[in-house]
Amino acid sequence: MAWKIFDMSNLRLINETSATSVSSISVTDVFSADFDIYKVVIKDVDSTAENYTYMKLINSSGSIVTASLYDYASEYLRSYTSFSPVIGTATGVFPRFGVQNTGTSDGGTTVAYFFNPYSSSTYTSFINEHSGQGSLGLVGLKGIGQLRENSSITGMNIYPASGTFDTITVQVFGIRVD
Repeated sequence: MAWKIFDMSNLRLINETSATSVSSISVTDVFSADFDIYKVVIKDVDSTAENYTYMKLINSSGSIVTASLYDYASEYLRSYTSFSPVIGTATGVFPRFGVQNTGTSDGGTTVAYFFNPYSSSTYTSFINEHSGQGSLGLVGLKGIGQLRENSSITGMNIYPASGTFDTITVQVFGIRVD
């Protein structure tokens, strides 16, 4: 059997945005007609307060979607107490998109997959996972969400429930499907 070397990957880095000392970070013009599925990685998160990371979507006009059209379900997975589900419909934000902590080494990483965000004829959906270290122990999060609006989405706005991000990095990849 001969080994094949592949020069191409189906994962394409589209954008990497980092920020320091900010109350939110907007990653714009990353979703396009080039891909239907995107991988988003939020890492190197250090913040002034331990809390949840929230996310709203940005439409093709460059406006943050603030209407109460966000539906989500997430499971908060903590090593130090019982798991807890959170479900919301017709909200103005995707809460619990991730968890941030004080200290970069504890900030954890959130990985999300967005489906058809640029299509104006379908809803934008995502699945996400987060793992990190909170002040009381290990913290995990798994969730799903959907924006119930047929609009072309080109980016996202991420912000902490309280405090500010001392540091944050957001990577966006397009996933090519052959």
